[in-house]
Amino acid sequence: MRPDEIIQASLQAGSQIEKRSRLLLVIFFCMTLLGAAVFLSTIAGPQAARAWQAYLVNFVFWTGLSFGAVLFVAIMNMTSARWSRPIKRFAEAPGAFLPIACVLFIVLYFGREHIFPWIHEPVAGKQLWLNVRFLFIRDGAGLALLTALSLVLLYQSASADRKAALRSSPGSLIEGKRPKLQAALSPAFGIVYAIVLSLIAIDLIMSLDPHWVSTLFGAYYFMGSFYTALAALMVLCGISLSAYGLQDFIMPRQFHDLGKLLLGFCVVTGDFFYSQFLVIWYGNLPEEAQYVILRVRNTPWQLLAWTVLIVCFALPFVILLNRKIKMKPRAMVMLGIIILIGMWLERLLLIAPSLWKGEQLPLGMIELSISAGFLGAMALCVLLFLRQFPILPLSDPLFLEMLQASHEQSRETAA
Repeated sequence: MRPDEIIQASLQAGSQIEKRSRLLLVIFFCMTLLGAAVFLSTIAGPQAARAWQAYLVNFVFWTGLSFGAVLFVAIMNMTSARWSRPIKRFAEAPGAFLPIACVLFIVLYFGREHIFPWIHEPVAGKQLWLNVRFLFIRDGAGLALLTALSLVLLYQSASADRKAALRSSPGSLIEGKRPKLQAALSPAFGIVYAIVLSLIAIDLIMSLDPHWVSTLFGAYYFMGSFYTALAALMVLCGISLSAYGLQDFIMPRQFHDLGKLLLGFCVVTGDFFYSQFLVIWYGNLPEEAQYVILRVRNTPWQLLAWTVLIVCFALPFVILLNRKIKMKPRAMVMLGIIILIGMWLERLLLIAPSLWKGEQLPLGMIELSISAGFLGAMALCVLLFLRQFPILPLSDPLFLEMLQASHEQSRETAA
């Protein structure tokens, strides 16, 4: 495929996105408004604590997913991976949500009385760390730094592709060079990603039960966020494959390799979960065991815990062992959606038992409406990002090399 044909295909896909996304933009905007309206009306009433709880669950879920997607881009840069170049723009798109995530984090400050139990019952020896002002300063600074790094990485990539599309010149592809800034920032992003998301996990999730401590919890959260991002990327690629005519670029190989990554991080995330559980079990310390017993043995969390275990880990592990399934876009989209739902429930399981004292599972219209608002906001950011920039990485020389290698392999197979 010639470079000018690649540019033309990218422009046609962009045109399809612009035409087909108009109704979706309206739908997602309405979802965002609905979620915001339900949240604002609920926090002014007797169920304010429930609304803030749902808000926190969605914040840690969608923010982790967005940073995890940008981490995938950083890993591509560090490893010079060619196979994933056609799906690079889809990996970058969730990063557009990050500026909004920073604003949503500030909103959490107004619900601090409902979220953090240690405000009303200070924990001896932890007052210096569990301090509202210090918490929001350190977490806000970390989020701002990681968001800034993310936006620089995305801008360096997407703006170069836009210039290539505007020039509409075959030479613009051939002469493309790997930006040195992306190569330099990607390792730094990976390090800051691990630090900041560990901090978020400790402050916004683990501190809700201040007597429980796990040195592995931060790693469990940021690995789980990357696992969630891979599932979201699978869904985006599968939906866009036929909708925008990208069959010549996103091929079964991409789904197969992405499926292998998904399997790998399913195992890694599950291993981190088991490692925490094993240490708590053989340590037999009451203050640690109570955290697990509450979620695994007590009503109404018992059924939810088993659901999370099956949906997030057991079911994906069994399905992803099959090579043929990993090469079927529709099956992988369905699996990706199942994993996303399961990981959202897993975040609920981590947060809600520390705050919710009711006898029924806090999963009703309040939670679903607020979740729909977050989903609408994320979808709006993704669609607007894809409308603004070429769907294919036109200025990336590794992308062209991957296409040439794929077509040469296809000709050899046909011969």
